[in-house]
Amino acid sequence: MTVAHGQEIPGTILSVRVQRGGHELVQQLAEPWRRLCDESGDEEVFYRPEWAQAYLLAFAPKADVIIISAWASERLRGILPLVQRRSLMSGLPIVKLTLPANVHSLRASLTICPGQEGEAILKALWQAAKNLPQWDVLDVANVVEGSGLGRLVALAQADGYRTARKRTSQTLYLPISTAAPEKSAQPPWLAGMRPKFRSHLRRAKRHLEDQGTLELKHYGAADPEALEKFYALEASGWKGAEGTAIKCDPQTRKFYDAVALAAARDGYLSLDFLELNGKPIAGHFGFNLRGRYFLAKAGYDEAFRHYGPGQLLVNEILGQTPERGLREFDFVGPATWDESRWASARRTNYRVFIFRKNWYGALLYAARISARDAVRSLLGRREDESAPLELKSKPQGSDRESGTDQ
Repeated sequence: MTVAHGQEIPGTILSVRVQRGGHELVQQLAEPWRRLCDESGDEEVFYRPEWAQAYLLAFAPKADVIIISAWASERLRGILPLVQRRSLMSGLPIVKLTLPANVHSLRASLTICPGQEGEAILKALWQAAKNLPQWDVLDVANVVEGSGLGRLVALAQADGYRTARKRTSQTLYLPISTAAPEKSAQPPWLAGMRPKFRSHLRRAKRHLEDQGTLELKHYGAADPEALEKFYALEASGWKGAEGTAIKCDPQTRKFYDAVALAAARDGYLSLDFLELNGKPIAGHFGFNLRGRYFLAKAGYDEAFRHYGPGQLLVNEILGQTPERGLREFDFVGPATWDESRWASARRTNYRVFIFRKNWYGALLYAARISARDAVRSLLGRREDESAPLELKSKPQGSDRESGTDQ
């Protein structure tokens, strides 16, 4: 069912539509949605319609989908895709609104046009969202600080709704200068790196080249053999042993296959392998959208862990910065020691909540937010969100060879 209402924004007659249905709604709106993503200037690949569609088809094919969209004439100016489902929160039954995304979607947000018009559109989306019937809480994970959804939560709070924001992770990223380096200078991605780590990279590469032909293989198409090669490599280590690798779950495999096909169609897929004598020893399932490289998934052959093959692959990709037009390398996932050798800039990710403005929303807020915060305070476990989060995992190879400080 579609409900449309007119609303005036200075200089514009806005039509806000609320559509209910299934995953077919995403497909119906895909083309204007993609155009809006391109126009918005928000280069996060994860907010594009193909990601929502891949999630719904793989993980929630029967989901109750609600799409709130804002239009100026026939131009899409903002879109908020939602999934409504019944769930539990602190043991209490709820009707939850969330976005069509999960941990594999990596990041979640809405999309709006840029500038002052975008802020007016955001308000219109919130007005429509808060008037939806039969919901108790909006609960979304993997929301990057400063994103449109984060600003929607701020609007709700200003409107008297109880809201919360809980820090969940931080992501490292490397800005890359587009200025041409001087002939004697290091490439911009190496300039801020410890000499010890640069030496490790050179030494490890030389030792591998002594064993045969070492080369970088890149695929911009969703080649079935290349995809299978990556899935096998990722599953060859601890992810396969723990059952968390992509190929271990048919639904997860379906999601990544769909994302790869869509990204290849739109020209931003980047499957990269470091191969020794034709055998992959490290691989990336990544994306390059207008110069931002997103490392969604990585894998390496643990038989070569001593050489740090994942680090060497990052170095080889960055070595193609001019050809690929890179201006940022985003490691996407929770920050790790290996990634900290390259990058120090951080983006913070949150789980955000908006509770309905009624007695039940107040009860849910008290049970889920206030009670937990009180217990943490009593136990002395209240988190200082201004402090950087601890890095995950240990470096590849030995401390000496990976460049870890002694």
